[in-house]
Amino acid sequence: MSLERSEKIALLSITLNAFLTVIKYLLAFFSGSVALMADAVHSLTDVISSASVLMGIRLSKRRSRSFPYGLYKVENLVSLAMSLIRS
Repeated sequence: MSLERSEKIALLSITLNAFLTVIKYLLAFFSGSVALMADAVHSLTDVISSASVLMGIRLSKRRSRSFPYGLYKVENLVSLAMSLIRS
């Protein structure tokens, strides 16, 4: 399976944010820091939004008889929805 550049970047974002989430959670658990726990939750929301963008990228490639060039607008709509939710 060959990934496009945008998919690779989204996967990298998910991986790095997931790694940061785990590190922050472990540090918060062992230190008892509420601030680190809150930051771990914030990083988890970054993982969720990056995963949503990746789904949008993959959905935008789907083609059908009605949309022979693919659902390329879906990627923009998902990104817009994520930006509205995160703000």
